[in-house]
Amino acid sequence: MNQQGKTAIIMAGGAMRSVHGAGFLYALRNELHLREPDMMIGSSGDAGNILYYCAGQCEEMKRVWIEWLTTTKFISFKRFWRIMDVDYLVDDVFSKREPLDVGRVASSFIEWRIPITDFDTGITRYVAAKDNLNPFEVLRAAKAIPLLYRRKVSIAPARYIDGELGPTLEDHVRFAIAQGVDRLIVLRHNSLWSRISKFYGRLYASRVSEGLRRSIIHDMTKDSIHITVSDAQMILLVPKNLPVRNPTDNQREHVGATFERGFNDALALQDELRTLFNV
Repeated sequence: MNQQGKTAIIMAGGAMRSVHGAGFLYALRNELHLREPDMMIGSSGDAGNILYYCAGQCEEMKRVWIEWLTTTKFISFKRFWRIMDVDYLVDDVFSKREPLDVGRVASSFIEWRIPITDFDTGITRYVAAKDNLNPFEVLRAAKAIPLLYRRKVSIAPARYIDGELGPTLEDHVRFAIAQGVDRLIVLRHNSLWSRISKFYGRLYASRVSEGLRRSIIHDMTKDSIHITVSDAQMILLVPKNLPVRNPTDNQREHVGATFERGFNDALALQDELRTLFNV
């Protein structure tokens, strides 16, 4: 780790909106050639992005979004029992079509963390390479969005769901700071809870364990894009009016344009990013 402090990239998910994060990371490595951060936290839709980045597989990361997720094999409202087919994403795309190099992920100098939520207790677990878990099952759990996927993912001894259901963006930031990070690049691709999503969130919370219910209520009531941290530098990027109109919009034209938006947002911030990376 950098003895002069640690740099972290935190990406807070957002389903199909997370293609913006893929474009941002693609620009960091291929265009700006910035050194690797000390830590990366990626939840939900951004979990795959950070692992492909840690493996040095940015071209594969781009094709995952543009080629393989813009299909009804991944998202289809006609498949009401599994609108978002996370099994297709993990077992076909991540494992076969654009195989994630798990060896390079395990040996990466970047300390990566993927948050997943314990379905029975509501406790957030930040999975790391040192946990020696199957990365594909961790990705499956990180993307297990209730209502869209309708499965709990077993990683002994617990059952997990999407790590964005419970913790807030500020929780991720404070977790990173507790690990010694003092320079942060934070991207938020998910939106704040709306009146409608709060209604469905409370309805879902009424049917789960007390622990998970508390976590969901915490998420809904404490969620904010205004974050104040002391003794740390932070770039907070909350992109507005993305071409991908909602978390399930996987039209190829919209996905490609949102990837380009993320790429261009990184270029627009290159002076600030270079300062943060001390280059």
